[in-house]
Amino acid sequence: MAAYAVQTPRWQDVVNFLLGVWLVLSPWILAYSGVTKAANNAWVLGAIIVVLSLLEIFVYQAWEEWLSAAIGVWLFVSPWVLRLSAEPKIFWNSLLVGAALVILALWSVSLEHGSGEVATGS
Repeated sequence: MAAYAVQTPRWQDVVNFLLGVWLVLSPWILAYSGVTKAANNAWVLGAIIVVLSLLEIFVYQAWEEWLSAAIGVWLFVSPWVLRLSAEPKIFWNSLLVGAALVILALWSVSLEHGSGEVATGS
């Protein structure tokens, strides 16, 4: 019977969690909850990021990081796709959170989870 080792969460996973929480709360904090497309985008993706980051913290799998990166890419391009790029709060929130998610996911996947060392592929 195999035992699972408890891993110490890396700071990237914790920041992802905080970004997800921010994304869920941002429509209210930045006062765009009335912009349905943008608010729904933030709420749904924020909730997904929260769940993914908890999975990354407790049961790390590389696919979780890749999914976080894909969500980050979507967030980055969504102001143009959803035609909201003229709204500065929505535009900058999506760009900054999206870029942070991509950078953190790629950084995290390039490291061996839990060790902080660069993965060598062996």
